Amino acid sequence: NSLIDLPDYKSFSIEQMDSIMKEMSLRYVIIDSVYNDVLPAQTIVDQDPKPGTFVKPNRRVYFTIVSKNKKLVTLPNLIDLTTRRAVAKLNSIGLVVGELNYVPDMAKNAVLKQMYEGEEILPGQVLAVGSVIDLEIGDGLSEVLVDLPSLEGLTLEDAQIVLQMRSLKVGLVVFDKDVVDSSNAVIYNQSPNSDKVSMINLGRNIDVFLKSKKLDE
Repeated sequence: NSLIDLPDYKSFSIEQMDSIMKEMSLRYVIIDSVYNDVLPAQTIVDQDPKPGTFVKPNRRVYFTIVSKNKKLVTLPNLIDLTTRRAVAKLNSIGLVVGELNYVPDMAKNAVLKQMYEGEEILPGQVLAVGSVIDLEIGDGLSEVLVDLPSLEGLTLEDAQIVLQMRSLKVGLVVFDKDVVDSSNAVIYNQSPNSDKVSMINLGRNIDVFLKSKKLDE
């Protein structure tokens, strides 16, 4: 039996290989697939034995081809990690770090939220390699003081806007038992309370307590 000089099959499509291999009295096995932006799916990118190797007839040749789909990875939990560790973790699994948005929060340099395409995304979600993750990061509580507004009588939605404009945030939200429609409830108490405290650090959380709005109010 004469030996066969193995050609280079790189950039051939796997669909062509049935007839080619039959003609050469060889067989093939696909052992792996890799994602590649440049080459079309099903293209051969690697072979074993290498081109130029002399093989016996009926020998199996092992191919790696381009997969149809991007490789997928699971998003890890980055919350509370330092920025540096979160960035390293994303890079290590092939996700790309997008914008780093700093927001006032006591947790200095820690990740507060992980975002994908403008939405918060939870750990465990599966994404394609190369997806861009934006991070919201605490900048430590600012030394800057702002007026603490009174939120009494406001709905939760209005209170959030009032606080946002002063770079403050809603903390704990407590509804009284009688509240049926939360969008209609109004704030009757807050902590810290503007009656007792007039100035507050930028970025602080304000806890709010809501009750059902009476019809005559």
